[in-house]
Amino acid sequence: MPGLVMLWGLVAEVLAGVLLWLSEGAGEEAWAGAPGVFGAIILHTLSSYFFAQGFWRILPPRYKLPTSRSLGFLFSVIWILPVLGVLGILWSVTAALKRPRNRSLKDVQTIALPELPFSPPFIFPTPPYSEGALRQIVHFAERPLKRLKAVMATRSIPAVAAMPIWSKATRDPVDDVRLLAYAMKDDNEKSLTDRILVLAEALPGGGPHMQTVYHKTIAALCWELLYHRLVQGALRQHWIQMARRHMEASLRVSSTEPDTAEIEDPDAWLLYGRILLESQELDKAKAAFGNARAGGIDEQKILPWLAEIAFEQGCYGQVKHYLSMLSRTCEKGKELALVKEWWNK
Repeated sequence: MPGLVMLWGLVAEVLAGVLLWLSEGAGEEAWAGAPGVFGAIILHTLSSYFFAQGFWRILPPRYKLPTSRSLGFLFSVIWILPVLGVLGILWSVTAALKRPRNRSLKDVQTIALPELPFSPPFIFPTPPYSEGALRQIVHFAERPLKRLKAVMATRSIPAVAAMPIWSKATRDPVDDVRLLAYAMKDDNEKSLTDRILVLAEALPGGGPHMQTVYHKTIAALCWELLYHRLVQGALRQHWIQMARRHMEASLRVSSTEPDTAEIEDPDAWLLYGRILLESQELDKAKAAFGNARAGGIDEQKILPWLAEIAFEQGCYGQVKHYLSMLSRTCEKGKELALVKEWWNK
């Protein structure tokens, strides 16, 4: 206990004082009081050690380390200043331990939280505006902030539906709206092209089966760029050719006679037919759709594309025939539903 140790130090200090007082009256000879002085020094040294131990034990933990330096400092001060050292350290340590508590009561000031200048926005579980509403806002809203929020809201809709909104927003007179639309469009395009580049680099090192998978995946990603209308002009033709080349490598078909290959992947044949249709290779596209149907693809998925081929060839009777066979329910307001309703009048 610190109190008991410091009591021993006090006793030793008193004994040292007594010996020193007795040594002064021992006689006039210089050597007569030497043993008393030597004993007083030893007792003062022992008292300094006890006092240093007691003060060290009441120090806060962060001041105790390193132990040798802390004890050495306390011992040196107490030994050099026999009485003043003990009183000074006692006052400084006691004051240091009590002062933070007193200061905390005086210096702490309670400040009330200020009111926010605005309330946080309400987060809707579903987007409050439909795709059509966002298009109308971008086209007709007078406030730039409202058009900017409409462009930001396109993050929650597919890229193919957001592309008309981005295209309109890129021609907006306000820089913030225009730059945000370009950024969102470029971000979608970059994510797809990065995936294509990664697969293209891994293509030579794969086995025959993995190369087929890579070719099909690259073709599907290229088609996604085209389907979402993220590329235009000459760049669009480049991605069409790349999609066609990789799909032909996946199906192991000849670009001149696509209908001579074996039907192993009907879904790939369906995508290949759409790529050929986009390239205006109508006869080859029709043959590819035939292979997809022969492979087991539902005819309802192929009829709209056959109707488009017939329309491009000018066979309008076949267009009406294909659309009349279309029994798949179409969402009201969608393009296919409107086309079917018009041709079946």
